[in-house]
Amino acid sequence: MSLDSLLRSAAGHGGDDDDLSFIFVGGKGGVGKTTSSSAIATLLARHCDKRILLVSTDPAHSLSDAFRCEFSNEPKSPGVEGLHVMEVDPAETLQKELDKWGDLAKDLALDGGSGDENEDGGSDMIKKISQFQEWLSGIPGIDEATALSSAIEHIESDKYDLIVFDTAPTGHTLKLLGMPEILQAGIEKLQSWQSTLWGYWDVLSHVGSNASKKRMGAKEQVASMLENYKRGIQKVALMLQDQRRTRFVVVCIAEYLSISETQRLLQELKKNRVRASHVIVNQLVVDNALTATELMDLEEMAEVGTLHLSQELLKKTVQSCRLTSSRKSIQEKYLGQLKSFPETQELDGICEVPLLAEEVTGNDALRRFAEHMVRDPPSADGSASKPASSGPRKLYDDQLEKKADSDAKVEGDANAWNPSKVILFKIKQLVKAAHYNGLEGVISTSLDPETNRCGVRIEYEGKSKTLALQTKNVVLLHKAKKAKSAVVNDATLPGSGAKPEQPVMSKAMALLKDPEIKEMVASNPRFKEAVEDCLANPMNFMNYLSDPEMSPLISRAMSKLNF
Repeated sequence: MSLDSLLRSAAGHGGDDDDLSFIFVGGKGGVGKTTSSSAIATLLARHCDKRILLVSTDPAHSLSDAFRCEFSNEPKSPGVEGLHVMEVDPAETLQKELDKWGDLAKDLALDGGSGDENEDGGSDMIKKISQFQEWLSGIPGIDEATALSSAIEHIESDKYDLIVFDTAPTGHTLKLLGMPEILQAGIEKLQSWQSTLWGYWDVLSHVGSNASKKRMGAKEQVASMLENYKRGIQKVALMLQDQRRTRFVVVCIAEYLSISETQRLLQELKKNRVRASHVIVNQLVVDNALTATELMDLEEMAEVGTLHLSQELLKKTVQSCRLTSSRKSIQEKYLGQLKSFPETQELDGICEVPLLAEEVTGNDALRRFAEHMVRDPPSADGSASKPASSGPRKLYDDQLEKKADSDAKVEGDANAWNPSKVILFKIKQLVKAAHYNGLEGVISTSLDPETNRCGVRIEYEGKSKTLALQTKNVVLLHKAKKAKSAVVNDATLPGSGAKPEQPVMSKAMALLKDPEIKEMVASNPRFKEAVEDCLANPMNFMNYLSDPEMSPLISRAMSKLNF
């Protein structure tokens, strides 16, 4: 088998797969992953008449060694027409993202203001953003996801037709697959913090002339940064799961550890709806190795002295033949097992690449290595003609906008105010009466369509007050069960002990009711302590991800959440 079908799709001869835009190359470390991704990129540039970008997101970059050419985080040609290469440093990319939030925190801080109230508000805003920075940097796979997000921009810029990703080893890839949902929860958390931040902002921005000019656009900047980052990570998730534009090629060698890890990776890819197309098996000892019968004949001739060779040379010859024949036998065994796996039956093919006598570095050696991956590659002249460029494009924007509209409709339905139900809310963005911002209360009268105001009941300075507020000045926290009477019971007021439901925590709370998870937590004091800590502050979840004692619980929980 070969990679011919992959090249045909890239060249525009793949039918429904003509829009191939992303190829991920991954697998266990040390099996020739970087060499394979370099060879694939070279094949695509030579045979498909496409503008190819090869990107390394592996922290231990090797593309420079493979091409014998120095690369950086800016695309550069290695001397192959139609191909550019770049090595993205995931840690550096993530740090730049964190620095943006750090700069924003500084802008939100007071610069020369006076008054304890101002300083407390500024400090709290910095603290919230710092908590997000710390949480963000601790997410497994976030560095590579940020790097991938930046790479999407190169496709959207219309400078390249197809990107090949030389990914980090398998463990990093698996973390990446589960990352979007984890990150989504964190972004939603920071978005929920905004109401608190802007409560402070409404006070600070009207204190007087000491307010910083930089802070005037801070609200819009936070909203924009959150939305852009959220969309970038959402695009990474959509890109990974794009059945039409994306393929994942797994690289391995024919040994027990490697094929076992390959099987697990294929299982995880399928579970996470990532389309794997090929497995490349590298370093195979093939036809030139002696068979078992031929090796016995050689050993017999050596024993009776019929070979006209020196004894030392004869000894080395027999030993070399034994080694290659033994390796071939081992590889045939595990290659057969790989081909029998249910996970490989759904692939487009298994590409077998021989062990070469030469070192595969430099353009010429990569080209010769790549020739072993194909049998009948398409010619560049025969590739489907590229449509005229329409300029920069936006990937997945239509899907994200459709999802946003759907979410907005669901949220709108959920937030529809029904006077027969008790609604818990928080006041926000009042200007002249900013001292009410952040207070919680309940709806006491229905919405007046003429004034767009409703009666709201709050507790202020120990007294019950009713305000007439516009809907833009309240944010829904929780719909309680249907009231038994038209009179609102004081037990529903803030401070009465009633707690609003936390939507972000709903999935976690449901998971804790799962019998298996419930039993694990109940039987292990360490698990119980961690769960209670996370329920008190969901952001503390990140503190337990690297704790080996928590691994059994986290792994089981993630599998039930379909991470």
